[in-house]
Amino acid sequence: MGRPVRRTAAAVLAAASTLAAAGAALPAATTAAPTQSQTVFTQKLLDDPATSAGIKRMLKSKQAIVSPGSGFVDVTGDRRQDAVILVSTGGASGVVGLYVFSTHGQTSADQTSLRVIFRLQTLDDASLRLNGTTLSILEPRWSKGDDLCCPARLRERDYAFDAKALTFRRTADHTTPFTTS
Repeated sequence: MGRPVRRTAAAVLAAASTLAAAGAALPAATTAAPTQSQTVFTQKLLDDPATSAGIKRMLKSKQAIVSPGSGFVDVTGDRRQDAVILVSTGGASGVVGLYVFSTHGQTSADQTSLRVIFRLQTLDDASLRLNGTTLSILEPRWSKGDDLCCPARLRERDYAFDAKALTFRRTADHTTPFTTS
């Protein structure tokens, strides 16, 4: 794997098998109207009983939004687009939630519907890196004396898709140095 680069501006998820990174979204106070996708996925998260109370509270109060950097990409390896949804505060907390919606394992074209197959709901200023069916979540780990912009280290957790269990399983958890190049 290459050296991680944390993005602090809005990033775009490309509909491709590999994605470089996705980071903080636009500030929640933005005056831009939400896109149709943002509206649909906000409602899906609010309706899902497994969405944490904290995420629901932030979405309802507009302290967080479904990031415009969210998008569709095949992360389950079935050649169908999955929705990778980021929830962001747009402030110092950045991305606080990650959800993968998928139709993986559903066979009838008439009865398929996107359902949450993976969720991380207690993130802090997270970045996402995709490599095929592996999600890598990077979060800053500050030490005394670090500037807010530049922690000395990042925690990187890798999750690989498990088709039998229809979810992602953690395959790695390690600390890496923060670099900007």
